[in-house]
Amino acid sequence: MLFPDSFRAPPLATLERFQLRLLVPGDAQADFQAVCASAARIRGVFGPDNQWPPDDLSFETNLADLARHEHESHANLSFAYSVWQQDVYAGCLYIKPFKSRLAADRRRGIYRELCFLWVAEPFVAEEATLYALCRSWIQHSFPLTGPVWPGRELDWAQWHALAAA
Repeated sequence: MLFPDSFRAPPLATLERFQLRLLVPGDAQADFQAVCASAARIRGVFGPDNQWPPDDLSFETNLADLARHEHESHANLSFAYSVWQQDVYAGCLYIKPFKSRLAADRRRGIYRELCFLWVAEPFVAEEATLYALCRSWIQHSFPLTGPVWPGRELDWAQWHALAAA
C-alpha cells in the first residue's frame, strides 16, 4: 500500500486548462487512441529501455491495464490519472511506489515514490507547463515522503548512476 487506508486520492483536480481524473476503464477508448498515436514519445517516459507501449498493443490489453490502474488506486497501491483539456485526452500522470530489481540500490534510501507524466502529441508544446502544474499539485495533495520524477528532475544517466553511488 502506497498510503494508509485513511488516505483518499483526489478523484479529480483542475489545474488551469487541464483536468485530472483518476484513470478508469471508461477512459479506454480515448486512452488507447492517445497511446497509439503517441507511442514513440511515451516509450521514453518510463526509461530509455522501457518498451511500453508495445507496437502490438491491443484495445483489450489497454482496457485491462486501465482496470488494473483503477484497482490499484482504490487500494492505495499507486495512482494513475487521465489528463484532459476540455473533452480532449491529453495524457496520463502516474504516482507509483519506488521499486528496484537491484539487490543493492542507493536510491531506496532517498526516494519512495516515482512520478511520471506523458502527453499526447497535440499537447507537446504544453508539456513543461503541465509538468509544473502536476508537480505542484502532487506536492500539495499527496502525503509523499520521497518523490522523484526520473527522466525529468534527474536525466536517465543520473538516475541509473545514483543506484550504485
